[in-house]
Amino acid sequence: MTQNRRIAVDVMGGDFGPSITVPAALDVMSRHPRLELVLAGDASKIEPLLEANKADRQRIEVLHCKQTISSDDKPEGILRSGRGSSMFLAIEQVQKQLAGACVSAGNTGALLLAGRHLLKTIPGIEKPAIMATIPVTRSGGYSYLLDVGANLHNTHTELFGFARMGALVATSLSGRSPCRVALLNNGEESSKGTAVIQDAARLLSACQDFEYIGFIEGNQIFSGRADVIVCDGFTGNITIKVSAGAVTAMKRQIQRSISKHWYYRMFSWILSPLFSDLRKEVEPTRYNGATLIGLQGIVVKSHGHADRTGFSRAIEHAIKQINDNVPALIASRMAADPVSH
Repeated sequence: MTQNRRIAVDVMGGDFGPSITVPAALDVMSRHPRLELVLAGDASKIEPLLEANKADRQRIEVLHCKQTISSDDKPEGILRSGRGSSMFLAIEQVQKQLAGACVSAGNTGALLLAGRHLLKTIPGIEKPAIMATIPVTRSGGYSYLLDVGANLHNTHTELFGFARMGALVATSLSGRSPCRVALLNNGEESSKGTAVIQDAARLLSACQDFEYIGFIEGNQIFSGRADVIVCDGFTGNITIKVSAGAVTAMKRQIQRSISKHWYYRMFSWILSPLFSDLRKEVEPTRYNGATLIGLQGIVVKSHGHADRTGFSRAIEHAIKQINDNVPALIASRMAADPVSH
């Protein structure tokens, strides 16, 4: 890595805590011989999980703390009474430049609030955004959607900023260039959309940072037509959750149909390799790892219910962004060409 080789991991976050996050972090370490880890959390729960990995123990620091931020805690509580929590301490490692990135599966609101408080936003960026990876049908397998929940409402200049940041991060993670950017809208026609979307489209059309391809509708999100899809946080959050719910419903419906008839079960056995491939393509853990972009540091949010493979993918996201020093790329681009209102 060209930058700080240490990643701070909030191992207490998520539905499963250290039993998943620590082994996942060790899996990533085995693939990256120069990677160092700071594991923030309860040492009494972390240390037993490190016993089988004594060879790499010198690359691991345990940052002991008893306090955790649960999914039920109010996000603002992290600034009042959560400064000794594993999440806060992990982000603080990035603030103090003791780690190149932070990864957490904890409370999203608290993570965003602590990130903004400790790391601050990049000059020229009005608001940070959460950028999620989504599966698509084209070769390459995925695109990016933002914002998916950092903000309820956004101005046209904020959407423009999301597009510029998203294009840089997408290029870092996928290597695709030029990056194709679209605005999520209720129609493809140039006359469709709110005043905010119309004003954002005018800014995007004049930008040379990426290839702006216009509006995209909800039924085209997974087509792969765009590498980056931009929307306000309210719309994005609903979109990502509806999509996950649709996948779950589809899988359950297939299982229910197969269980009804013996000949369905016979054909399902014959087609099991196909079903296996399809499950892998839509499995949420494959796309785990949402980036909090716009901060002066790298913070990656894992799904709270991510398994070992999913959490390791979130850490891999952080490594890629460290390699490309994504916050510096965004800051440099914003300094060279500030958003025009």
